[in-house]
Amino acid sequence: MRRRVESLLVERDGFSQSKAETYHASGDSPTVAMPALSAGIGKKLGRYLILNSLGAGGMGVVYRARDEKLERDVAIKVLSAGLLVNDEARRHFRREALALAKLNHPHIAAVYDTGEENGIDYIVMELVEGESLAVRLRRGQMDAKEASLIALQVSEGLEEAHEQGVIHRDLKPANIVITPKGRAKVLDFGLAKLFSQGNAGLSVTDVQGVMGTPAYMSPEQALGKKVDARTDVWSLGAVYYESLAGRPPFEAQSGLGVMRAVVDAPLVPLREVRPDAPREAEQIAARALEKDADRRYQTAAEFTQATQDLLAKLSGSVVPVAPGKSGRLRMVGVMLAIATLISVAGIWIYRWATERRWARVEAIPQFQSLMDSREPLAALEILRRAEKALPNDATLKQFAAEKTENIAINTDPQGATVEVQDYLFPKSAWLALGTTPLANVRLPQGYYRWRVTKAGFEQMVVAPDTNGRMTFSLAEQQKAPAGMVYVPAASWGSYIAFIGWVGPYKLPSHFVDRFEVTNREYQKFVDGGGYQKTEYWPAEFEKDSRKLSRDEAMAMFRDSTDRSGPSTWTAGHFPEGQADYPVTGVSWYEASAYAKFAGKSLPTMAQWYEAAPPDEADYTVPESNISSNSAAAVGTYQGVGPFGTYDMVGNAREWVANMVDGDDRLILGGSWMSPNYLSMSPEALSPYDRAAGNGFRCVVNTAPLPTAVTGPIRRVSRDFSKVKPVSDEVFRAYGLLYAYAKSPLNAKEEGVVHETADWREEKVSFDAAYNGERMSAYLFLPKRAKAPYQTVVFFPSARVMFLPPNSNELGDVKFFDYILQSGRAVIYPVYEDTYERRMKYSLPGGSQNITMTTDWYKDVSRSLDYLDTRPDIDHKAMAYLGVSMGSAAGVIIVPLLQDRLKTAIFLDGGYFLDAAPPGGDQADFAPRIKIPVLMVNGRYDYTFPLDKAQNPLFQMLGTPPDQKSHVVLDTPHDVTEQRTVLVKTTLDWLDRYLGRVD
Repeated sequence: MRRRVESLLVERDGFSQSKAETYHASGDSPTVAMPALSAGIGKKLGRYLILNSLGAGGMGVVYRARDEKLERDVAIKVLSAGLLVNDEARRHFRREALALAKLNHPHIAAVYDTGEENGIDYIVMELVEGESLAVRLRRGQMDAKEASLIALQVSEGLEEAHEQGVIHRDLKPANIVITPKGRAKVLDFGLAKLFSQGNAGLSVTDVQGVMGTPAYMSPEQALGKKVDARTDVWSLGAVYYESLAGRPPFEAQSGLGVMRAVVDAPLVPLREVRPDAPREAEQIAARALEKDADRRYQTAAEFTQATQDLLAKLSGSVVPVAPGKSGRLRMVGVMLAIATLISVAGIWIYRWATERRWARVEAIPQFQSLMDSREPLAALEILRRAEKALPNDATLKQFAAEKTENIAINTDPQGATVEVQDYLFPKSAWLALGTTPLANVRLPQGYYRWRVTKAGFEQMVVAPDTNGRMTFSLAEQQKAPAGMVYVPAASWGSYIAFIGWVGPYKLPSHFVDRFEVTNREYQKFVDGGGYQKTEYWPAEFEKDSRKLSRDEAMAMFRDSTDRSGPSTWTAGHFPEGQADYPVTGVSWYEASAYAKFAGKSLPTMAQWYEAAPPDEADYTVPESNISSNSAAAVGTYQGVGPFGTYDMVGNAREWVANMVDGDDRLILGGSWMSPNYLSMSPEALSPYDRAAGNGFRCVVNTAPLPTAVTGPIRRVSRDFSKVKPVSDEVFRAYGLLYAYAKSPLNAKEEGVVHETADWREEKVSFDAAYNGERMSAYLFLPKRAKAPYQTVVFFPSARVMFLPPNSNELGDVKFFDYILQSGRAVIYPVYEDTYERRMKYSLPGGSQNITMTTDWYKDVSRSLDYLDTRPDIDHKAMAYLGVSMGSAAGVIIVPLLQDRLKTAIFLDGGYFLDAAPPGGDQADFAPRIKIPVLMVNGRYDYTFPLDKAQNPLFQMLGTPPDQKSHVVLDTPHDVTEQRTVLVKTTLDWLDRYLGRVD
C-alpha cells in the first residue's frame, strides 16, 4: 500500500552550471585548473595542432586547435581519463560520434572527427565564434523578441536532429552559442547518448554532467526513465523561461533539490516573474514545461510554430497602401466583386487553416488531457477530428499508432451489436462499433464497459481488459442460471497483498452471482427452514479449539430478537424497505448453508479475485459503494467487473471458501464502511463472525476445482522468536540515517481551515528537514479547554493514499476527533507521499523501505520543533498516535523521539511480515522503546495478524510491563468498528500518562 521514493542521481560537481563545458572561441568560459595534456600547448594530436585551452568540465578539457590538413580552426575535446575503458568502448564511441557528424544544420555545431593517441581520447568539433547564452544571461534577462528568436533558431536545430533520430539530452544555456551575427548554434548534440552508449557498463552517475544538468532536465530524465525527443522540448522550455525571467524555472540549494523540484514542484507562471512578458510567451513556456510529456509540445516543430506566431505578432503586420482618390471610382465595382469572392474564399480558407493549426498544435494535448481524465472515447473524437484536418501528418500518425490499438471483435453467435462506454462515465453515450465479426476497430488504450446485444439473447454488459482480440459468448451466458454470469475456463494467477503470489491455477468454467445475495433471497432460506435442516450445516463445529454441538453452534446464529437469522434482522425478517439490499450480518457458516440450499457454493479466493481483479481497483472503487455511510440496493452502483458482476467492491464484504491462519476464513472486497484499500487487500475473520458488513455471493462450478484452489491459504510470514535486534553500536550507526541539521523553521500560519463546536483547525507551514522542501501541518485546537494544551502528534493510515491530493480535506479524523472533544490538541502533519506531497516515483523494497521512513521521522520531528515555538502548547505533555501505516512507522519513529514524548498509542498496527532493510527493521527499534505504549488491535486483523504481527511486537517492546497494554477487540483491521471501546480505552490511557483535562 505504500509507494517509495526512487533513487535520484548522485549529486556531483559536474551538475553545476558554473562548471558547464564550453567550446566556443570567445574566451568566456570559467577559469578552471586544466589537467595536463601530454601533447601540450603547441603539440599535436593527430593532424590537429593544439593552440590554447578554452574550458573544462566533467567530460574533459576543450582546446582550440588547428586542423592542418583542412586549414581551419576547430574545437577539440580531450576526454577525461577513464571515460572509455577499452578498445570495444572506443570503437563504439567512434561509430556513434561519426554518426553525429551527419547532422548538417546552420543552428547545430558540427562533429568532425574522433581519435586516440598515446592513450588520449578526443573528439573534434566545429569551433563556434561568439558567446554562450549562459554568459549573455549574466548581463540580464532578454526582451521577448530576442529570447523568442533565439528559441526559434534552437528549435529549428532540434527539428533537424530529431528527424535524424538524435536527441541532445543536455540542452542548456551553456551549450547554446550566439555568434557575432546573432545566430544561435547548439553545441554537444547527442553527446550525452554517445557517452552513455559508448562505454559498456557506464551508468548515468558515472560521468559528471553527461546525462543532463538538473535545472534543464525533464522530469522523465530526472527519474531515470526512458526519454525521447520531448525531453529536449522541456529543456528548450527551461532555457526560454530563463531567457525571459532571468532565472531558471526550478531552483533549489542543491542539484538533487533541483531535480526534486523539477519532478514535483509547480511551475511559477512566467508573468509572475516577468509581468511585461507577452501572454503568448508565458503559454509557450508553460506548454513546453508540462511535467507529463504527453501534455507537452510533442515535437520541436510545434514549438517552432508557436514561436513563429509570437514573433510575427511582436514584429507587427503589413498594411497595404490604399489606391489614390482619382482611381477609386473606376475601381469600386471591380473591388466589390473581388471582395465578395475573397470573403467567401477567405472564410473557407480561414476555417481550413484554423482547423489545421488546431490539429497541429492543440489536438494532441486535448487528446492527452481527456486520457488523463480517463475519457478515452472523448479523446478518440479529438483524434478523428485532427486526422480529418491533417490526413497525412507524420507526427499525428505516429502519435495515433502509440496511443491507440486495432482490435478484432467476435461473438458467439456472430451478428451481435457491440458498443463501448468510458468506464468512469456510466451515464455517457455508448459508442456503436458495429456488428460482429469486426476487424481493425481502433480504440485508445483504456478501460471500457462493453455492451453486446443480439435478438433472442440476454444483453451482456461487461468490463474485461481490452486486448487485440475480444470475444464475447452470448451462447454460454444464455446457459447461466438466473441471476448469474458466465466465467470461461482460464489459467489464473496474481499477486495478492499480504499473501504474495498465488497460482497459476487452471480454473474450470463456472457461473457467479451477478449481485450479492439479497435479503429477499435469504428470506426464502429462513422461511424454508434452512436453519433447521441439518443437510446444510456441518455435523460438528469447533470454536477456539473446543468442539461444539450443532445446537450450541446454532444458538449463535440468531437475530436481535433471538430468532434464527442474520444479526441485522429482527423477528426473523429483514429491515423494512431493504428487500434488494445485500443480506449482511451473516457468519461464514450461514453463507455456506445458504449456498447449499441454493444448489451453489461459496467462491474460492482465486475465483473471487478473477472476477474482481485488484489491478482494476482504480476504476471500480470510484463506481462502488465503499467508504460511505450505508449499504445500498444491489446494482445501485455501476462498478461492473470483467464478467458482469456488480458490488464486488464495497456494499457487503464477501465470504469465500478458503481457510486461512488456522480456522479463520477470508472475506474480501470491503464493505460500505471499509477504507478504500480493502477493496484489494484481504481480510480474515472467524467463521462465526456476524458483523454488520458481512455478506456473500455464490458460484456454480461446472467441474471439480483443483485442490490447491480450495485448500488453506498460506501467507508470507516471519518468525520473530528467532529475530535478534542489532547491537547498540550498530543501532547508533543507524541513527545517522535519521539525523538532520537543525535549521530555521521559517514557519507561516495560514489561517483557520475548518471550525466546529468542539475545535478550531489551523493550517501552518514550515521548512521540511530535507531537499529544501516546505511542508504543511494542521493544528486542531480544542475549544472546551484552556491553554497550554496537551497535544497528540497524529500519523494516519494508508487510506489517505486514496484521497484527492488536497490536504484541506483530511482523512482519518475519526481516529482522533474524540481526543479533541476531551480537551487535547492534535497536530496532523502532511507526511511525505500523502495528499499534495504524493510522489510520482517509487522504489522497490517492500512495506518497510527505509527511504520514506527516514523522511517520515523528520516530518514528525519538525512538527514537534514547530510545536516548541507555540506558547499555547504544553511541551511536557506530548503523545504519539499512529493508525495502521502510522503505527507501523511509529515503531521506528517513537524510540528516536521518546525524550520529547510521554506516551505512544498504536492503533491497527504491528510488525510487517516481509523482509526489512538495515536501519528500517521494526524489530531493531521496538526493544528500545521505553515510554508507555498502548496497542489497540482487531483480533481478526489480516494485515497485522494477532499471533504473527501484534503479539511479537508487544512482547518485544522495551517498555516496562506495567506501562504497556495490548487491547484486542473483536474486529478486523479497522478497530473503529468498536468505536465506543476504542474511545474509552484511548482516553483512559491519555488521562493516565498526560493527566486528566478538566
